[in-house]
Amino acid sequence: MRHAKVYKRGSRVKTALFFLVLFAFAVFSMILPLRPKRSIMEKRDLTEFPKFSVTALANGDYTKGIDTWFADTFPLRDMFFQLNSWVKSFYGVKSVEIVGTVEQGDEIPDAPFTGN
Repeated sequence: MRHAKVYKRGSRVKTALFFLVLFAFAVFSMILPLRPKRSIMEKRDLTEFPKFSVTALANGDYTKGIDTWFADTFPLRDMFFQLNSWVKSFYGVKSVEIVGTVEQGDEIPDAPFTGN
């Protein structure tokens, strides 16, 4: 019975620590001066806070704009993208992504090369 109490106490500490980290992360995400204006990795300006209008609020565009702004200007966003690509590099599945314009290269033959 004593073992169950020790396990329960450890479980409470882990739960409290989890919610404390979750709360700290939420507070960190709300700090406005930390929000970036430009993404270095994507080389583009990030979404600006939407302008308020009654019609935009009525049809839901204003709240969707706030959601897009919040996701696009999250503090340390570029670092999280780099972390995500680093974790994905361990998946083992590689794909080739072509960026930019593709120029016509060599023709792909219809039949295998016979040596002639």
